[in-house]
Amino acid sequence: FLSEQNKCLPCNCKGHADYCEDITGVCIDCKDHSTGDFCEMCEDGYMLAPSLDGRHTCKPCACPLSVPSNNFAVHCDRGSAILRCKCQEGYAGHFCERCAPGYYGNPMAIGNSCKRCDCNGNSDPNLIFNECHNVTGHCQHCWGNTAGANCERCAPGYYGDAISAKDCRECDCESGHCDMHTGECLPEAAVVNLCNISCDECIWHLIGDLRLSNKTLDQLRVSVLNISTGAAANDRLKYYNYTAHRLQVQYMYRMRNKCRSMECPCKYSRSNGNVCACVCVCVCVCVCVQNLTEYHAAIDGASQKLTEKIERVSMANVDLVQKADHCLPVCFLFSRDLRKSDANGFVQRAISAANVYNNIVKYLDDANVTSLTTIGHFSSPASFLDLADRTPKRLEFTQEVAEGTRNRSSEVLQTITPISTKVEEWANNMRNNEYSATDYERAVLSAGEAVDNLNVLVPELLDKLKVVEEKKPVNNVTTNILRIRELIAQARSVARKVQVSMKFDGQSSVEVHPHTNLEDLKTVTSISLFIRVDPDKDPIEDRFILYLGDRNGRKDYMGLAIKNDNLVYVYNLGGEDVEIPLGSKPVSQWPPVFNYIKVERLGRHGKLFLTVPSQSSTDEQKFIQKGEALGSDSLFDIDPKDIVFFVGGVPCSFTFFNLAPFVGCIELASLNNDVISLYNFKETHKMDVVASTPCPRYKLAFSQSRITSYLFDGTGYALINNIERRGKFGVVTRFDIAVRTVANDGVLFLMVNADKFFLLELKNGFLRLMYDFGFSSGPILMESNVPKLQINDARYHEVSVIYHQSKKVILLVDKSHVKSMENQKTTLPFSDIYIGGAPSDILKSRPELSSVVGLRGCVKGFQFQKKDFNLLEEPGTIGISSGCPEESFMSHKAYFSGESYLGSTAKISPFSTFEGGFNFRTLQPGGLMFYHNEGSNEFTISLDNGAVVLNARGTKVKSHKKQYNDGRNHFLVASINNQKYSLVVDDKDKQEKKRPQSAATSSSGPNLKTFYFGGSPHSSFKNFTGCISYAYINRQDRDIEPEDFQRYTEKVQTSLQDCPVERPPAALLSKYRENTSRPKQSQSRKVKLKEFSDVTPCYLSSSPRATRQAYHYGGTANSRQQYTELPESLSERSHFSLSLKTQSSFGLIFYVSDEQEDNFMALFLAHGKLIYTFNVADQRVKIKSHEKYNDGKWHDVIFIRDGNMGRLIIDGLTVLEDRAQGSNLSWHVSSPLYVGGVPPGRALKNIQRNSAYSFTGCVKNLQLDGQWLSSTAETFGVTPCFEGISEEGTYFSEEGGYVILDDTFKLGLRFELVVEVRPRVASGVLLHVHTSEKDYLTMYMHQGTVMVLVNNGVREFFTQVSPQQGLCTGSWHKITVIRDASVVQLDVDSEVNHVVGPLSPSSADITSPVFIGGAPDPFLPERIPTRKAYVGCMRNLTINKSQVSLSKAALVSGAVSVGSCPAA
Repeated sequence: FLSEQNKCLPCNCKGHADYCEDITGVCIDCKDHSTGDFCEMCEDGYMLAPSLDGRHTCKPCACPLSVPSNNFAVHCDRGSAILRCKCQEGYAGHFCERCAPGYYGNPMAIGNSCKRCDCNGNSDPNLIFNECHNVTGHCQHCWGNTAGANCERCAPGYYGDAISAKDCRECDCESGHCDMHTGECLPEAAVVNLCNISCDECIWHLIGDLRLSNKTLDQLRVSVLNISTGAAANDRLKYYNYTAHRLQVQYMYRMRNKCRSMECPCKYSRSNGNVCACVCVCVCVCVCVQNLTEYHAAIDGASQKLTEKIERVSMANVDLVQKADHCLPVCFLFSRDLRKSDANGFVQRAISAANVYNNIVKYLDDANVTSLTTIGHFSSPASFLDLADRTPKRLEFTQEVAEGTRNRSSEVLQTITPISTKVEEWANNMRNNEYSATDYERAVLSAGEAVDNLNVLVPELLDKLKVVEEKKPVNNVTTNILRIRELIAQARSVARKVQVSMKFDGQSSVEVHPHTNLEDLKTVTSISLFIRVDPDKDPIEDRFILYLGDRNGRKDYMGLAIKNDNLVYVYNLGGEDVEIPLGSKPVSQWPPVFNYIKVERLGRHGKLFLTVPSQSSTDEQKFIQKGEALGSDSLFDIDPKDIVFFVGGVPCSFTFFNLAPFVGCIELASLNNDVISLYNFKETHKMDVVASTPCPRYKLAFSQSRITSYLFDGTGYALINNIERRGKFGVVTRFDIAVRTVANDGVLFLMVNADKFFLLELKNGFLRLMYDFGFSSGPILMESNVPKLQINDARYHEVSVIYHQSKKVILLVDKSHVKSMENQKTTLPFSDIYIGGAPSDILKSRPELSSVVGLRGCVKGFQFQKKDFNLLEEPGTIGISSGCPEESFMSHKAYFSGESYLGSTAKISPFSTFEGGFNFRTLQPGGLMFYHNEGSNEFTISLDNGAVVLNARGTKVKSHKKQYNDGRNHFLVASINNQKYSLVVDDKDKQEKKRPQSAATSSSGPNLKTFYFGGSPHSSFKNFTGCISYAYINRQDRDIEPEDFQRYTEKVQTSLQDCPVERPPAALLSKYRENTSRPKQSQSRKVKLKEFSDVTPCYLSSSPRATRQAYHYGGTANSRQQYTELPESLSERSHFSLSLKTQSSFGLIFYVSDEQEDNFMALFLAHGKLIYTFNVADQRVKIKSHEKYNDGKWHDVIFIRDGNMGRLIIDGLTVLEDRAQGSNLSWHVSSPLYVGGVPPGRALKNIQRNSAYSFTGCVKNLQLDGQWLSSTAETFGVTPCFEGISEEGTYFSEEGGYVILDDTFKLGLRFELVVEVRPRVASGVLLHVHTSEKDYLTMYMHQGTVMVLVNNGVREFFTQVSPQQGLCTGSWHKITVIRDASVVQLDVDSEVNHVVGPLSPSSADITSPVFIGGAPDPFLPERIPTRKAYVGCMRNLTINKSQVSLSKAALVSGAVSVGSCPAA
């Protein structure tokens, strides 16, 4: 390369690069897995192997084996000749040679790896680190009366469904034995025999055939989406017919030949007479005659359903022709725009559905979960009948499957043929130039007849997929089962968001899947929908519209109907019906278009809304009617097993409503602001979707949705494939997106290509941009807390990203430049872009993307190179919907941390007439939830020792129950009138007091007044910690409606995005269940830790047997004692004596010098020999023993300096002497004097490097001039010299000490720490992390209880575990601490407890010192009951699965021996 002096110099690339940069010499394109500026390092997963010629090679990490299939290290390095591996998730050991807890396998066997334990959720959650055998994977602790290698069946003596229902019950039989599935009594125990079969070859052949099939179906899908109106359509259909015929013949003959040639090995047990018959049905099926389990049958059933699903995919794809059908009303008026209109959005939903189903096909194929395909293994049905007497049901089922499979291709043809006919008809119209609206209508309707079965297909597919969703992953299913489940969830999401109506004919009805979380419906229930009636065609009669509630109509319910020409909303909360008729707009006066209706209930208050779009202008007519239930009941409380949701009508068995079914069209919009669809139904009744075509709805008819926008709910995303089809990457490449959200986090858009990515997201409300186009320096991050970057304020913001000249990224917000970054010149390496989210496999592809979450909010438009994209029309779009409802930006819930509150003003009169209610949830026994004051008069609602208290001017009404701080949702209503004060909690706890006469006369009237939720800046009562949601108060200037906390003027340290009280700990590895013997959850109350007076003795003595006046050094490079008081005579002469025991070959024993280390004296080991040296001016005296003394025995050593003479005497026998030239030379040293080692960096000037560090061994009887040295000033890693056997570990001696970890280990807001301890005392500090006086974490033992105390800046909270076996038994105990922000879990020997503390809005990961085994007293919290250091052994410390080496700690202070422990 050309240097700055214009000289050509050789590149220093170690032979791994051919070129390097001029001037700098930095290597270009390092090869052979090397990296770095000069190719001097290795890529992750490879290790540096130096060679004699100065070059090096990069070899795969031997973690545990140096073959790619068995290299499980993230990276590795070799230090001190020892290989160190950082293992991937699921692997453990110094060399990743074993599986981590929760995983099984044998990493040491080539081709083997570690897989996660699978116990079907039936393993004991207390034993999270011993869930299954670490090699075989067999579950070791099945509970819930289950058994089996995967806890997949009920234990002997029990019956039921162990996998899905998890309801194994005890047999009620005299013999004690019953059928494990049905409970039928048996004379003796059934023998479980699960056949072991292998059919890999059969499966691989089938996968090949299915790939061919799916490829053809993909071509079909693409072509149908692009059906033209020309003659080419007819040619395509002919091609489909030809392909289907060819596939049919090919499929049948190939599978028949392969299955006939297959040998399916089965085990035959003569002892019990089992007969196994192998049937080659895609996955070879083992028929165990006597022991045919329900489990195997379920797998077969799932496969059959999947066959049907694949057969239906073509129908789903063809349904996209419906694109033209529902555009008809607009097309009729504007025939020239017919092919461009899609006013009702049906096509987008169909595309989403087809995309999801194709993905499911792909992943089912990958997972080897394929349809049953039986082709002639038994040549005739008679072959099956030979075994009919033994397995009639099974063989009959198999025969049906076989016959169904033979007809598979013909069914595909039957699906295609109607479309062929219709498209040919359409093509003829086009050839004849028949472009009239009538002909279009006829063509579209005829095509629509072939595809209307989407209405049936969507829920049908979902029900069939549910079989796979509920099956446990076994055998070949394991690989992609989680991805399959994710896709099924996406399919359900698509079904919920099909924004299409259904037409009801007066006899039909639909039962919709109700809300999944009924808790969300208790306080507030709202349903919105669109209804279209035509009074001219169908005279208005009393008719049923919808019903949500108890299936028997005896408990709570709500409904909508037409009665007496009025729209009527009715609801019941356990008392009398509340009827709210809308008389201001009779139904007979509604226009024959879709009208928007919303019914809402908040507590006992109800509302009915009607919006009628104008036919001639943009103005709308809005009507509202209100009502309220009598009494005090406010909750919509239904048993989940009894809830039903009927629309349009009810089944004949439902006789509660005596109304005729509905006539007209209905489209569901939302349930509690969640998008919901009629197409997410359980079942339909007399719904003929062919005869009753859904009514088209003009989506822009209402002002709220006139601007095209898309709603993202955090689960879906838009995918634009081949983005350059609308514009090319150029010198200036531009992306524009308009976003409206109140969320803190969410992805705006993401591009990924292998290891390259480009991410624009929201992080804590601020825009954050990160990208990596393969840069050598890694990802580039653009983030800042500049106010312009904060966009989560519920307003639309235009965000633009410009990539300029392939080297500069510019970020604009609302057309204003905010920030720019430059990078190496690189063309954008992307073709696809995700908007608002991405599939989980994409997000898991890189660690930088693992924390990305989906967007919750609205996108008004997306542009690439100033070209618009309709996100709903993109084939890859999944789970988003059109529109942007205002409710999405309201905040009806808030989390309070104990120092936070919300404040607002309203016209209220709380001391005269008042009603207010809200949900609350907390773990704290006390806290102020609502506050208002007028001078000295206070109105409060609070928790006091777990009870709810209403206090108005000193008059208190208190709930009867006192356990409302249980972490569950509770709803309270407080009211005041002229007669009484009333308080009702959960509709059951009702308390009231008569209003005092003095209170009735003094009221200030309904003026504008300030009130607070969650606390107050004025009250002396402590603020609330927990969640408050769906609050309401009776304002004088507004109807009762949920309070929108987003609009409050005072928001102090309050989170409006999350409510973590009820959430289980995010990082916990166990599943909690009720009614177990585990300790209850700790409360995050202000800590008042109990002082224990009794002392728990330990099995092991706190003082192991040790040699008197002997100290052990070593374990770390700078283990030492420091002495400060040195006599003046030391400068003239000195006589030191000591006894030494060591096995070290090198190491420093004694050292003293002046500050500049010009004058010094030292005793050290080199190659096992003792060397005594000191200086005399520029000369050195150096005396070296002839023999080695590192034999592990005690040796007496005397070293003397007298002026320029030195003498070394060993064991009183060997006398060695040396002398320097000159005399009367000045020689001065200063304190401290070091024994055992020196501080980092010292002694290197005078001692050879390998001897300038601590020796490992013991020293005793250290004396100077015959006198004991005075007490040490400081000790670092020195303990008494214990006698007897030692073992690996770190010992914390009773003299006290601690270790500070190096900066590479930090315990921030999220971590997992594991350590094993063997205590010698019952109390002591194990760990302490200190950030500030109000931000710390301390783990300590006290009288046999392990406690974790946390303060996150808000307040202290703690959790504790008292292991049943005790801590002082002399055995090792495993402790695991997992923290996830305000959630902390403690696990001691698999006994688990956790605590959920308050959220801290200011929490941030800050590198803080980590103390192990103790901490300086000023750092420790004031109120912990013990401040003593831990005494005992410690080993196997890991943080976030990385092994911690205490020998490399930043500091070892006090009596701590690193590397060795006295054995028990």
